[in-house]
Amino acid sequence: MLRIAICCGGGFSSSTMAAHLNKQLAESEYKDDVFLEFIPFSGLWGESAAFASGSVKERQDEVDVALCCPHLEYPAKEAVKQNKLRIPVFILPMRLYGQINIQGVVEEAEDVLELWRNGTPNPVVFPDEPRPMTATRTVSHRRWLAQQGK
Repeated sequence: MLRIAICCGGGFSSSTMAAHLNKQLAESEYKDDVFLEFIPFSGLWGESAAFASGSVKERQDEVDVALCCPHLEYPAKEAVKQNKLRIPVFILPMRLYGQINIQGVVEEAEDVLELWRNGTPNPVVFPDEPRPMTATRTVSHRRWLAQQGK
């Protein structure tokens, strides 16, 4: 089972996105093989301003990979510096973030996990996309490469 977290800072856009993706997931070929959940980014390591108490249990062991909204690029780099992450974290490109479907999420998560397993450090980036804010694709990286004939 592939376990994916959709993360952002406060949770409005990503929780809505996760709910939308879960509806797609329930009707897809992935429904028995993928688990997808919204988790506030800082909730991965047990802190979250989204909760009144200021802290929650750490959630990294519940997922295999975290796909994050674009504005988390710098917070992700800071979390890496502070050794807070034990799972691969990927910042979704801006143009892809609002348009991605469940198939794209699964493909992106699988490819990010493969890069992580092969030694790519956090936050994981594709070699041809060193900055998520500059990527212009609107499909998964895998599909984008296929469209480019690579």
